[in-house]
Amino acid sequence: MSELLPRPVRLLIGATGRGVGDERLREAVAGKVVLVTGASSGVGEASALRLAAVGARVLLVARRRTLLEELRDTIADAGGTAFVHVCDLADGEQVDGLVADVLARHGHVDIVVSNAGLSIRRFVSESYDRFRDVERTINVNYLGPVRLLLGLLPRMRERRSGHIVNVATLGVNFPPLRWSAYIASKTAFETWLSGVAPEIRADGVTTTSIHLQLVRSPMLGPFRIWNYLPGMSTEEAAGIVARAIVERPRTISPAWARVAGAGTRLAQGPIEAALAPYARAINPASRASAPPSVLEDALGALVTIATAGVLRPVRPDALARALVALRNFGATPAAAAAAAAHLYRERPAVIDERGTLSFAELDSQARSLAAALHGSIGLSGRDRIAIMCRNHRGFVHATLAAGRLGASIVPLNSDFAGPQLADVLAREGATAAVYDDEFADVFDDAGFDGVRIVAWHEGDPAYPTLDQLIEIGGTDPPLPEEHAQTIMLTSGTTGTPKGAVRTIRPWALVPYALSGFLDLGRIRRAPRAGAPFVVAPPLFHLYGQIGMLAAFGLGSPIVLRRRFDPEATLAQIEQTRAEVLLAVPTMLRRIVELPEATRSRHDHSSLRMIVSGAAPLSADLAHAVLDQFGDVLYNGYASTEVGGGTLATPSDLRAAPGTVGRPVAGIKVRILDGDGVELPAGETGRIFVGSPLMFEGYTGGGGKQVIDGLMSTGDLGHFDGAGRLFVDGRDDDMILSGGENVFPQEVEDLLIAHEQIADAAVVGVPDEDFGQRLAAFVVRTPGASITEDELKPYVRERLARHKVPREIVFVDTLPRTSTGKLQRRPLSDQHASRSG
Repeated sequence: MSELLPRPVRLLIGATGRGVGDERLREAVAGKVVLVTGASSGVGEASALRLAAVGARVLLVARRRTLLEELRDTIADAGGTAFVHVCDLADGEQVDGLVADVLARHGHVDIVVSNAGLSIRRFVSESYDRFRDVERTINVNYLGPVRLLLGLLPRMRERRSGHIVNVATLGVNFPPLRWSAYIASKTAFETWLSGVAPEIRADGVTTTSIHLQLVRSPMLGPFRIWNYLPGMSTEEAAGIVARAIVERPRTISPAWARVAGAGTRLAQGPIEAALAPYARAINPASRASAPPSVLEDALGALVTIATAGVLRPVRPDALARALVALRNFGATPAAAAAAAAHLYRERPAVIDERGTLSFAELDSQARSLAAALHGSIGLSGRDRIAIMCRNHRGFVHATLAAGRLGASIVPLNSDFAGPQLADVLAREGATAAVYDDEFADVFDDAGFDGVRIVAWHEGDPAYPTLDQLIEIGGTDPPLPEEHAQTIMLTSGTTGTPKGAVRTIRPWALVPYALSGFLDLGRIRRAPRAGAPFVVAPPLFHLYGQIGMLAAFGLGSPIVLRRRFDPEATLAQIEQTRAEVLLAVPTMLRRIVELPEATRSRHDHSSLRMIVSGAAPLSADLAHAVLDQFGDVLYNGYASTEVGGGTLATPSDLRAAPGTVGRPVAGIKVRILDGDGVELPAGETGRIFVGSPLMFEGYTGGGGKQVIDGLMSTGDLGHFDGAGRLFVDGRDDDMILSGGENVFPQEVEDLLIAHEQIADAAVVGVPDEDFGQRLAAFVVRTPGASITEDELKPYVRERLARHKVPREIVFVDTLPRTSTGKLQRRPLSDQHASRSG
C-alpha cells in the first residue's frame, strides 16, 4: 500500500525514513568492528549486509547458526568481512560467553546495533499458563541486551569512543495491543539506555534510539491486515540504521510520533476505551465469553471484508449490468449468476466431474437453455419445474434457466420413491421435470405426464437433454413479470415432505443485509473472493442452495460431486485449493473416521471454513473436526420454514461443544414455554425465530405457529449463560416416561460418544407402567463387541436414571435422510413389529 504513495508523503507518515549515501557510511564504519544482534533475518540481516558492503567488520549475533553462516558466506562472496557468533540472548551464561569471545577475538567493539527482538503475537488470555513465553521475551528484548552492553561498555569507555544503536518500534510511544510483552520489554530497554546515556556520553560513547514504523519482516507473522497499512522494507529500515551510525542523533522517529506520543499518554484512558471493542472483536477468548457490541461487530466486519478481498475496482459498465440483472431476476440464483458473469467473467463458476465452467460460460449456457425452454418447449413464468438431479452442473443449469423464465422450481429429494414423488408432483402442480436418467423409472412409477428433460445421462435417453436444448438456444425469453420462487420441501422425516413457499423481495433484504454485515466479524479467517466452495450437501436442500448463492456472491466456484465420498472430498479440497467445505454431520463423521494414512495423503491446509448444518453436530464430532482441521469449524442452525437462525464459531465450539451458537445479526431467537412466555437461560422450551426469510405457508395449506412475529421451528432448546443456543431435540420427539421429560438427542449424543458406537437413535415406545419407555437402536463400530449389559451402566453413570434405555437393539444402519436427519418413525414401526 505505502509503495504507491509519493516518497515525501511516505516520509511524512513515517512509512519510510531518510537514509545516507554509501560514501558517508563508508567514512563512518570502514575498518570498524560493528556487532549486530538479531542478524539472522529482517532488519538485522539487511543492516549487516549494508554495513559489510562499505568495509565494516561485522559480527553476526543470533541463535541460529545455519542462517548466520549463510549470511556470512553471502557477505564474503560480495567482498566483505563477517564473523559468526552464535548466542541466545535469553541465556545469561551464553551472553557472558559471547562478550568474552568477542573481546578475545576482536579486542573491542566500535558500534553495537541492538536489534534482537522476540515477539509474542498473542492475547494475554492465551498466556495465562505460558509465563515462560513472557519471561523469554523479556530476556531477549531487555535483560539480554543490557547484559551484553554491561560486558562491552568498559572497553568502549576506556577507548573513549563507541556508539550504541537501539532498534525499537513506534509502539514505545503508543498503547500496545497484542504485542504487549514485546513492546513492554523494548520500552524497558529504551528506558535503561536513556538512563545510562548521560554517564557514558561523558566518556565518548553515544546512543541513538530508532522508533521504526511497520517493517515488513518475518516478525510480523501471517497477519494479512498488515498488507493494508503503510510500511517499509527491511532494506529501508537498514538505511535508517545507517543514518543513525553516521549522524548519531539521540532519537530517530517521525516528527508527528514524538508529538503524538505525549498526547497519547495524556489521553491514554479514552484511547484504551476506543481500542477495547476492537480487542474483543478480534480476540476469540473474549468473543466466546460474551456477546459482542455493535461497534465490535462493525470493526470485525471491516477486518473480515479487507482480508477477504471482496472490495476491488470494478468497471462502471460491468457494475451497472450486474445491478440490472438483480433488478430483472430478483433475489434468485439466476440473478446471482448473471451478476457474477458481469463482475467475474473469466473466473471458474462450477467445477464438477465434467470439468470447469467459467461464469461467462455458465451465464451463456443458462441463457441458451432458458431460450430453448421458452421457444422450443413453451415453458414460461406460469410453469413449475421440478428438478431431481444429483450435484452437478445440470442442477445449476436448470435452476438458472427457470429463474430467467420466472418459473418456480421444486427441488426434489433424490431418495423419493414413485408413490411419494407422485404425491409431491401433483400437490405442487409441476408441469415440467428435469432429472438425471437414473431416476427415469421413478418418474415412470409416479405416472408423470408433463414435460421431461434429462440432465445427467450415460446412454441415449428417451427425452431431450439439457445439452441438446443448450445447443438449440434461441431468442432470449421476455423478462419475467414476477421473480421466480423456490418451493423448498421439508425434510420429510415423518411422512411426505411439505412444500414451503417463500418469496424473497430484494428491498426487504436491505436491513437483513446491513445486519449480516455486522455478523461478518465473527468469521476469523474469511474465505477470499474467488476461492472455491466444496458443496457436499445435496443442492436440492436449502443448505446446498445457500452454499451456491454464497459462492456466486463472492465470485467463487462451487465444487460438486454427484455422490459423496469422504476421500474424494479431501481430494477435491486439495486439487482446487478450496477454502470452504459445506457438509452435514454424517459427512464430517465419515471424513474424520478415515484412516490417518488416508487423510494424510491429501493436503487440506487451504481450508478457512468448514460449515456444518442441517442436522445436529454432536460434541464429540465437533472436537474431532477441530482437532484434525484446526479452528475452522462453524455450526449453523436454520430451517426450511424460518430461514436463518444461529451460527457457532470455532471459539464457541471449543468453549461449548454441541452449541449451534448465537443468533445471526438481524435474527431474533427466543425460548418460549407452552403458554408463549419467554424462559430464562438454562431452561428448555420451544425455539421461536424471527427472520426476514420466514416462509409464507405450506403449499398444501397450514403453517407454523407464530407468536409476536416469531415462528416456531418445531425444535426444543435452551440458551446458556453466554447466550449460546443448544438444540435439545424435536418438539414431537420428546418422550414422557413416568412423568419425566426425556429429550432423545441427549441420550443419543452420549451413546455416540462411546468409542465402540458409530451411531445411535432413541425412541419412545409404549409402556404399561410408565406410559413410554426408552428404546435405543445402536450401530457398533467395525469390530466392536459391546453388549446391552455394558451400555446400560455406561448411560446410568452419566445421566439420570429415567434417561437410561430400558432396551437396546443393535442394528447395521439407521434410517437417515440425505442430509443426515434421523427418521424415527421407521424405528418405532420396527419396534412395534418386533413386539408383535
